[in-house]
Amino acid sequence: MKILLSLLLLSTSLPGFCTVWTVNNSSNTFTPSTITINFGDTVNFVITTAHDAREVSQTTWNADGNTALTGGFQTAFGGGMVLPAQLGVGTHYYVCTPHAFIRMKGTIIVQNSITGIAENQSQTNISVYPNPSNGQFQFAIDGSQVAKNCKVEIYNVQGERIYQSVITDTKSDIDLSNQTNGIYFVKIYNGQTILTKKIVRE
Repeated sequence: MKILLSLLLLSTSLPGFCTVWTVNNSSNTFTPSTITINFGDTVNFVITTAHDAREVSQTTWNADGNTALTGGFQTAFGGGMVLPAQLGVGTHYYVCTPHAFIRMKGTIIVQNSITGIAENQSQTNISVYPNPSNGQFQFAIDGSQVAKNCKVEIYNVQGERIYQSVITDTKSDIDLSNQTNGIYFVKIYNGQTILTKKIVRE
């Protein structure tokens, strides 16, 4: 639990540009079944409603089981985002819960790239305040970035998208007061680049 918390704090305290990797399904097979990504990247499962993705231990994975790994990620049926805080450096083994016994499974190999993430912090001037807040957040974004039509998405720790919008001004208010207290992740898209920030509703 302490390791997971440390990874959560580390990955979200280093905002920067990252890549979103997509995993689909072809019948009862994940495609691709193995991906190698950098620390700080996101994996988006775009799969049919008959399937989910649950992280399991290597032993469970080898045995074609589906017992959840404590602290591991899990998407809803139909897929969803697995955020950087859920993907520490190393190999993550996952299965489709109802189809693990027929070997519908895959792996995500996360490489250490903390330096690369940190170096990109100065390329985009975006601030979020107050943070933590009671759910009322304000975004201030460099005018040149707004001109490129930034798209904002907010996800909870389960990887479910709970908000999306397009920023058309240098300041934008976002209301999460109807959400439960906890940690959320803001993803700001600008062309093909993505900035990830952690916000806290308390």
